[in-house]
Order: sequence, then structure tokens, then C-alpha cells
Amino acid sequence: MSAPQAKGYSTRSQGIQSHLLPHAGALVERANRYFGIDLAALPSMSDQQLAQFADRATAMTRLKEILPILEKHFTTLIEGQVEYEAFVQRVLKQVSKGSKQIDKSLLDAWLLSKGYDKHLQLLNQKAGHGMAKLEAEHRSEYDLNRLDFQSAIKLIHLRHHNKAKAIGERVPQARRQLQVQEQLRQQAESRKELITYGTQGKPGKGFWHGVKDFFIG
Repeated sequence: MSAPQAKGYSTRSQGIQSHLLPHAGALVERANRYFGIDLAALPSMSDQQLAQFADRATAMTRLKEILPILEKHFTTLIEGQVEYEAFVQRVLKQVSKGSKQIDKSLLDAWLLSKGYDKHLQLLNQKAGHGMAKLEAEHRSEYDLNRLDFQSAIKLIHLRHHNKAKAIGERVPQARRQLQVQEQLRQQAESRKELITYGTQGKPGKGFWHGVKDFFIG
């Protein structure tokens, strides 16, 4: 004989069944799918299986107690995330605006730099042309200064001797003409010396004045 079992602790159903379940249709399946409650299997469940409902109910009770707190936390997290994304969007908008301004400033600075480089190139070209002109003028002045002084004196004496008789007949007029010519020559010479040697004048200038005084008389 099998051992007797305590009343109320049977793990097997005693022919218990629901008369409504066959007519419940899809609701029986939904109860099991949505809530984990198999109404048709309840009568045949063991105590351990039934105890699982108690465990689940205890866990659900603890969860229900903290649901308001969790809801507050979740609301803060959700709203905070939304505000953070809006903040990021505003910052990115400002970044876009500021970046465009900086890019434009960089482009303007680059164009200014290129324009200034072109300006320097033009200045260098002008300076080169100016230096070439000054060097050509300097060479011309140097060639004039290389004229043999004695040859110039002899030439002047020869001209003076050949024209002495004619000049003697027109001494006053000739003297005035010579004075005018000498003044023009002095002005040209002074200008040339000023440009060539500056305000200090050409070295040995006193000697030239003596020659001038010799011919002017």
C-alpha cells in the first residue's frame, strides 16, 4: 500500500476543472501570455509551482512600492535627456554661426595677406627699376667726371684765343653772355653735385671755384 498523504497537500488535481474556461476563448491564452497565469493548469500544479506565484507576487509588491520613486527618477532622466539634446542643438547652432564668421575672417585675412604680398612684389619691382635708373645716372656722372681736366683747360684756352679778337670788339656783350652762361653752368653743376654728393658737396670743390674765377676774371 502507498503511504497516506496529508489532506490539502495533494500535488494532483482531484478532477477539478472550470466550466467557464472552455468558453473563454482567447482570454485564457492572453492570461498566460500577458500575466504568466495558466488558469487551465492551476488545478494540476504542485505546491512548488503554486509557490512561484507567491514569489512573483512578493517581488511585484516590492516593485510596486518603489514604482513612484522610479517614475520620478525616470521622468527626471527622460526630461533631462530631452533638455540636454535641446541644449546640444542650441550650442551646435551657435557653433555653426560662429564657425562661419571665423571661416569668413580667415578668408578675409588670407586675401589681405595675398594682397599685401602682391603689394610687396610691386614695391620690389619699383625699387629694382629705381636702383637701375640710379645706377645708370651714376655711371653717366662718373663718365663726365673722368674727363681729363687738362684737356678741358686746353680746349677752353684754344677757343678763347681763336675768338679773342671778335670778343674784344664785343667785350661788354660777350662778358654778359659769359656771365649768363657761367651762371647756368654753375646752376647745372651745383644741381649735379647736390644730387650726386648731397648737401656736403663734392670734395675739392674749392679748386673748381678757383678755375671759375680765373676765366670769369
